[in-house]
Amino acid sequence: MQGNRFYEIDLLRLVSAVLVVLFHYTFVGWMLDFSPQPRTEGFGEYSRYMYLGINFFFIISGFVILLSAKDGEPRKFVLSRFIRLYPAYWLCVLLTAGAAVVFSQEAFQLPWTDVLINLTMLQSGLDVPLVDGVYWTLWMELKFYALVLVMVWLRWIRFLPWFCGAVLVGSIIGLSTSLATSVATFVVGFPHWAGYFACGCVLYLIRLHGFNWGYGLLVLLSIIFCVRQNQVFAQILTDFYQVEFKAWIVAGATLLFYAFLALVALRKNGLLRDPRFYYLGVLTYPLYLLHENVGFMMFNAWHTYVPAWALIAGVLAFMLLASWLIWRWVEKPMQTWLKRKLLR
Repeated sequence: MQGNRFYEIDLLRLVSAVLVVLFHYTFVGWMLDFSPQPRTEGFGEYSRYMYLGINFFFIISGFVILLSAKDGEPRKFVLSRFIRLYPAYWLCVLLTAGAAVVFSQEAFQLPWTDVLINLTMLQSGLDVPLVDGVYWTLWMELKFYALVLVMVWLRWIRFLPWFCGAVLVGSIIGLSTSLATSVATFVVGFPHWAGYFACGCVLYLIRLHGFNWGYGLLVLLSIIFCVRQNQVFAQILTDFYQVEFKAWIVAGATLLFYAFLALVALRKNGLLRDPRFYYLGVLTYPLYLLHENVGFMMFNAWHTYVPAWALIAGVLAFMLLASWLIWRWVEKPMQTWLKRKLLR
């Protein structure tokens, strides 16, 4: 743990991850027939909006990644991202692929050649099927990290405000084109997701340099982007799932989160800066990586024996415990060893 760590962000990360888990377990699973039971239609009226945890993750990433890049050393940046992302990811890929065999559920099985390619985290760029559907967001993260690396390498970080402005304006314009309305292209990153990283970057800039009229304009563009993206994406989801996603709810929730993160990021004295939240934050990444397909397989295997909400609660509790075990006995030791070997 570090003295300058934003412990509130650790809490926000876990909250965002749990929202995504509940979105998958109580809405996506039965809507898309990945796990027809338990069927939670009543709660689905509310949990359908919990996909917003993805928006929240991307905003947080935009803020946090620049803290890692601030020393301006490309090698250190690349290695720190590798050490942060890959140890837990490798294990979760293998666990998910193995679970599909153990549970004998062919819908979740892939050839081992595809599993091996998934270990690179580059499978989306290579058009290889994902071991777990949530991995599409990692491709977004990697592309964002690559952009930051280029800016660090070329010493263009000083142009970050202009870059953020260009991304936000381009995204707002792009959201009014046909590029933004296809389910097939929304995972590309532009115009839907790049703007959220930029929103987080804007908060970092204000944290670093203080507020001025230029950053005020970037905040305004961030707000416009959040509203517009949620309007467009709510319609995409409405068409895809054939149930209504109210744009005002998703836009309002995203803006509230952005406002709260701004308070967390910009205040010198934290609202909830409790070091114990660190131990919640470490659960986030393994939980996100492991929960979806393995959870669906557990539902399919056990829904006839366990009442619906007991099963959902039990699987969620199992995932949290598994996440802690992965962090404590795999991720943390491997990261410590890799840091000692690679960051000397």
